[in-house]
Amino acid sequence: MTTNAPGRKFLLVTGILFIVFNAIGALLTPMTLMTIDFWLPMFGGEAMRGTWTLIYVGSIILSLFAVLVGILGVAFSNKVEKGGLLVVLAVVTVVSSVVYNIVYTVNIMNYSGEMGIGTIVGIPISLVLPILFIIGAMKNKKVADGM
Repeated sequence: MTTNAPGRKFLLVTGILFIVFNAIGALLTPMTLMTIDFWLPMFGGEAMRGTWTLIYVGSIILSLFAVLVGILGVAFSNKVEKGGLLVVLAVVTVVSSVVYNIVYTVNIMNYSGEMGIGTIVGIPISLVLPILFIIGAMKNKKVADGM
């Protein structure tokens, strides 16, 4: 059923931002992995190669998942009956983002003692966007639940 969904604008805007930011991340992160031999000595050396590889592969997977969530958010933005599904996907995105950011930040802080601009800007964005997405999805879900 398609209706004038109250969460449509939230889902469209955040869905598009999910797609853009996470597509960029999914494309740039492999470049970080390709340059691992350059920066690895500063971040734990060979003993940490597997850990950093796992962290960045996780980043790629999370980025691709968030692109999918963004596409579904845009596609289902005006379909109130899909609000529940979008809420679940957004909650999974928030939880996985929090876990990833904790792991990444702890590792960066252990080796560099500081957070880079990407972390300082990325963490709030990775939390705010899914929360706004959840608000839009919840608005649609409430309409669907009332039908």
